[in-house]
Amino acid sequence: MGEAKRRKNDRFTEAQYQQLERLVASTYKRTRDGLAAARSAGPDNSGALVAAIHADTVGQVDALTEDFLATDREGPEIKARIACAKGCYFCCHANVELTIVEAVAVARHVASDPDLARSALDTAPKVDGIPPWTRYDFRIACPLLGSDGACSIYEVRPRVCRAHVSYEVKLCEEVLFSGHSRSLAPMMTFGWPRSVSKAIHQGVTLATAHAGLQADNVEMTAALALILRSPKVVDAWLRGEQPFPRYEFDGGAPHGM
Repeated sequence: MGEAKRRKNDRFTEAQYQQLERLVASTYKRTRDGLAAARSAGPDNSGALVAAIHADTVGQVDALTEDFLATDREGPEIKARIACAKGCYFCCHANVELTIVEAVAVARHVASDPDLARSALDTAPKVDGIPPWTRYDFRIACPLLGSDGACSIYEVRPRVCRAHVSYEVKLCEEVLFSGHSRSLAPMMTFGWPRSVSKAIHQGVTLATAHAGLQADNVEMTAALALILRSPKVVDAWLRGEQPFPRYEFDGGAPHGM
């Protein structure tokens, strides 16, 4: 989405902007403490402690979004306009950009399901190094998308997935099936969960960097495949190594995710 259109769509109250600022600070503190606990734990427990950071942050996205819809004067109108629904899979063909904390949490969930793990490993070579618009135009689905069009990891899905809330399902469909997704007009989305997710992302990233850990954004499919193939990579990351390939297509999603 173009920045001018985003600004027009994202008109919050001063109190809401202050809430976002506090969210950055509180997320930083919780992430800092969670990473410290994970680094001091043994290999058997460190992954679970990292995953707990993710669980906390996605809980914040969900709770603050529900609170906005319930208390903001435009909440009822916005809720009625939301086009997203279970089985609506059009946006599930994007490169999912996320933090390493999120990747670790999702990988723990995927590793417990052999079919999901195989799907992630099989999809990784297909999307290696390709820009997001190419993935759309080739219609390469998320490896965690179920045959019914629903997310197989819905409860632990990344923040960017939770934050992308569309008002225009027809445009979502066009992005996937047009064959020229990069040239399409930007769509209107619900700005509050995206702003909440950005605030949380800032807090997590700052805390990770200040802990001396790799704080790059990564692409979900590639990161999952790396962790599934080499689970000890998580411990290497917690020791301060930089084993994850950095995502190179920041801001390149064709429809402004």
